[in-house]
Amino acid sequence: MKKMYVTAAMAAAMALMVTACSSGSTSQTETTASQAATEAAAQETTAAQTQETQEEEEDFFYGVITEVQGQNLTIDDNGEIATFDCSEAEYSDDYELVPGDEVEVTFYGTLSEDVTKAVYVEIIASAAQEAEEEALANADPVMTGTIEKVEGTTLDLKSDEDEAVYTFDTSIAQQVSLGGIQAGVEAEITYYGDLEDEEYLPMATRIVTEDAYDSEDAQEYTLTGTVVETGEDYIVLQTADQDQSVFTFVGEAGMFDGPAQGDTATVIYEGTLTGKTVTGLGLK
Repeated sequence: MKKMYVTAAMAAAMALMVTACSSGSTSQTETTASQAATEAAAQETTAAQTQETQEEEEDFFYGVITEVQGQNLTIDDNGEIATFDCSEAEYSDDYELVPGDEVEVTFYGTLSEDVTKAVYVEIIASAAQEAEEEALANADPVMTGTIEKVEGTTLDLKSDEDEAVYTFDTSIAQQVSLGGIQAGVEAEITYYGDLEDEEYLPMATRIVTEDAYDSEDAQEYTLTGTVVETGEDYIVLQTADQDQSVFTFVGEAGMFDGPAQGDTATVIYEGTLTGKTVTGLGLK
């Protein structure tokens, strides 16, 4: 009888354990189901928001900038004024925008009476871009490369751009270097003329070696020659190249006082040397 009692007790204990395990499993399943439901709801909300954003129509606003305030652009389209927050917008170029520039702004939804969020700004016309293009148009071309050979008044440069070797006439070139103009040195050459012309070599007007790029002399453009004529606001120089080229520099009244006909003078200038007249900034 005692043995049967123990067996019955053990059976009761096992029944309790099974019940407990079953209860724990149910609780865990309910928790997992709850978490899954929460995640599904979050995904549904995100999907709804995404769909809502996608359903917003893309629109454009073209006009002239009237005000630039931080990342905000105020634009006038024939009397219709709109302000755009461009803090997260992409730009077609990296020119600094100023009032007067023409742009087209892409945005989603409808224009706000306050500030509309822009997603893209296309720069149609930029004062900075026009100034840069004008400067390039009024400047002689520049080539950067490695000097291959220096011989008399000629220099061979291997271009960084196409790795071709070009020969320049250096007879009138302004030379700016700390360690010397020699083979193996990287240099920047300003020039005019045809790179492919073997009879009349392209004329180097300035040679600056890498070690002098940041030097004070490299910030100026100069030409040295013999004074042919001077006036109140101009000076004419003849250079030592084979053609005895003549350059006329025009500046402010009294700028070129001092040198007389036949003297050697060095003029500081800006722009291109190929114009009929060159803008003179003074004497060096």
